[in-house]
Amino acid sequence: MPLQHLPADVGADAHFRDTSLPRKGLYDYIIIGGGTAGCVLASRLTEDPSISVLLLERGGVHDTFTMRCPLLSASYTQGKHPSVRWNSTPLTAANGRVLEILTGTVLGGASRFNAMLYTRGSAAQYDEWRRQGRIGWSYADLEPYFIKSESSLGASGDHHGSQGPWSNRDFDQFYFNSFPRAAKAAQDLGISYTEDANAPEGPCVSCAKLHVTMTPNGKRLSTFDAFLPPSIIKERQNLTICTNTLVTKLDFEVDDTQPVASGVFFKSYEPDVKQRTFYAKAKKEIIVCCGAIETPHLLLLSGIGEKDHLSEHGIKVIKDLPGVGRNLQDHVGVTLTYKVPLSDSFHSLESSLTRALTEFLNYVIRGRGLFTYPTVQVSIFAKSDNLGDDIEPSSEDSNREAFPDIEIMPIPHETTFVATQKSQGFFSFICVPLQPKSSGTVQLFSSNAHAHPKVDLGFLTHAADVEVLKKALRLAMKLGKKMRVNGYQMEDYLIPTGDSDEELDTFIRQGPRTTYHYASSCRMAPEHDSVPGVVDDELRVHGVSRLRIADASIFPDVVATHLQAPVVMVAEKCADILKQTWSTAK
Repeated sequence: MPLQHLPADVGADAHFRDTSLPRKGLYDYIIIGGGTAGCVLASRLTEDPSISVLLLERGGVHDTFTMRCPLLSASYTQGKHPSVRWNSTPLTAANGRVLEILTGTVLGGASRFNAMLYTRGSAAQYDEWRRQGRIGWSYADLEPYFIKSESSLGASGDHHGSQGPWSNRDFDQFYFNSFPRAAKAAQDLGISYTEDANAPEGPCVSCAKLHVTMTPNGKRLSTFDAFLPPSIIKERQNLTICTNTLVTKLDFEVDDTQPVASGVFFKSYEPDVKQRTFYAKAKKEIIVCCGAIETPHLLLLSGIGEKDHLSEHGIKVIKDLPGVGRNLQDHVGVTLTYKVPLSDSFHSLESSLTRALTEFLNYVIRGRGLFTYPTVQVSIFAKSDNLGDDIEPSSEDSNREAFPDIEIMPIPHETTFVATQKSQGFFSFICVPLQPKSSGTVQLFSSNAHAHPKVDLGFLTHAADVEVLKKALRLAMKLGKKMRVNGYQMEDYLIPTGDSDEELDTFIRQGPRTTYHYASSCRMAPEHDSVPGVVDDELRVHGVSRLRIADASIFPDVVATHLQAPVVMVAEKCADILKQTWSTAK
């Protein structure tokens, strides 16, 4: 079976919606979005050969050397890249700054070009979801799904998996001196060092070595590569993958009580007004896995959302659901930048052709060296309410008891894209409030499915986030000072003029950045919650039958970590929910 199908191969003519003879366009499940979650879900559902699945992805395969190389694939700001980018609305709390919105257009989604970090988050946050009423979402409920997908090549313990398709590993040594220097500075400030950021009994406040999703021979391991390798695609005749395909809206039937999701309309992703639209019907359910930007966008285009907003764009209201797109969260970042020796940063590859070629050949021949290394090898986690006047942590809580609200990422390059000195090395601390109170929105720009949605990131609109960032910056500045005291050569480049509240506030609002951790825009919560929910505890869209969501948009609040592993967990859990639901329905 070919990997890539065209819309005409998998759907019926939308004008007739005839999926009866010859059974063209009729499937048990339709998954919209072949990204980080969609590939996992498609793989798990098709383990049963009697189940047919259609996976629709707007991007392509992009099975290239560049996309397999950890360092090159992460360079999504340069050259041709399988993603789409557009501007956010101006940030009202950050001097009208406009940031870039980025979403993937490739099978595997962001797992094909992200930082590869495998971090689950603290057990305490999932237990907090359970206390809020989310049945089945405590850490004890979710740990089996983390374990199921994982093949840990480094960390061990009962909380790690060894039989899953998705491997992760750490590195025995640090490539740049800045990493151990930052770790030593953190320890000097009383922050313990841990080898396993994912240990549920590990320290909440820590400098943690990070694991990355890579193969033993140094290749990036996306969810597409792990869960849908060529052997599975070739073997499973019950899986149909249609790439370069844009789903324009969902189709619904109406029973006596509520709308029922029955099918999808789709066409080629290439914008052409003469394109034909095709239709596919789901015998069981439709699952949307488009991510926290595009999932609410598709729901709105399909008539699910706040009724007045839909009416403004001439869209028929299928379900008045105000929570759709309303609670968009992301981890805002503010960066401190220092000058360091050129040889001690990734910028050495830009200024030295000899070093770049040496490292490249080391990677091609041996699968080792700088081209395999992640941009982040350790990260520092802290709790703002445990930072005293001296900005030194005092918490002894474990991940089981509490979860951090600050992350400081040491990165051996300049991350604000303003440096112009090609022969200079740079080192950065990206400071992030992990439990933001601010939120934004995803809304329609127009009823045209090809148009990007209007995205307001809402950064810094809640004063509490600014206060947390001030503490994070003070801690990062203290780490930098300690690194210099310990003998590391670094010079201020882009840092606040001082550490007063006013100086830090100015610095924060001048240069916030996204970390692309979009989440919670279709949150799992009651429909009429204080922050309205979109899905229930089994990921069903409120008031619509046979429609579920499985991606980062369903998090009740953005997980206080990097989101790749939690998204895979959601997909694993969704697959189990569907299997259980329909085995009972037989």
